[in-house]
Amino acid sequence: LAVTPKDRFWHPDIYVRDAWVKSEAAKLPSGSKVLDAGAGASKYRPFFAHCDYQTQDFCLYEGALVKYLQPIDHVCDIASIPLLDRSLDAILCTEVIEHVADPMAVLVEFHRLLKPGGKLLLTSPLLSHLHMEPYHYYGGFTHYWYKFWLPKKGFQVDSVTAVGGPGQTAVVFCRAFYATWSAAEKELGPGWRLLSLLFRAPAKLMVHYVLPYVLPKFDPWLGSRLICSSYLVAATRQA
Repeated sequence: LAVTPKDRFWHPDIYVRDAWVKSEAAKLPSGSKVLDAGAGASKYRPFFAHCDYQTQDFCLYEGALVKYLQPIDHVCDIASIPLLDRSLDAILCTEVIEHVADPMAVLVEFHRLLKPGGKLLLTSPLLSHLHMEPYHYYGGFTHYWYKFWLPKKGFQVDSVTAVGGPGQTAVVFCRAFYATWSAAEKELGPGWRLLSLLFRAPAKLMVHYVLPYVLPKFDPWLGSRLICSSYLVAATRQA
């Protein structure tokens, strides 16, 4: 969980998302039946200590981004979860649907599982580089996507919150550029590697310290209508 000032600097998007999940979890009545769909490491379990919290994941990804640190309750396809119709009070699904080949089928499954009036907490990036390969099928979802498809699948959209803006998004991609540069440098011959390192060393100061401090300060002025990192969406399952 990203909770410290250091986390906020290095992982601002995660910091905002974690705070949002914590806030939404606190609104659920004690004893609510909650499914964390695509739970991965089940990092949000502490936020739902007052609930009957269960997890689902396909558990096929093998990489550094996700470690299955706790047993998953339902190891299955996210579009076919072995739970009864209308058996859940809330579903949490964070940074998952861009990794699902058929996100529409997932919305249908969530509608089946939730009780009328149940809550869907859904997040995904608007812009992102490839990650969790080969399970990455979409670059992101716009706020228009949520507002169009959620009502068609039986949900009322309660709120759509943009995370970051042009400045913060630029920082994310600058860091991705730097990481790609660093990785590619290892494939160079000794001479070219030294030359690359000479240019990359000062770039590290800009990419990791200067730009993350300066560029996000433009976001309150520039806004997040055209460019943001991700959206945090709360919706209610209609009767």
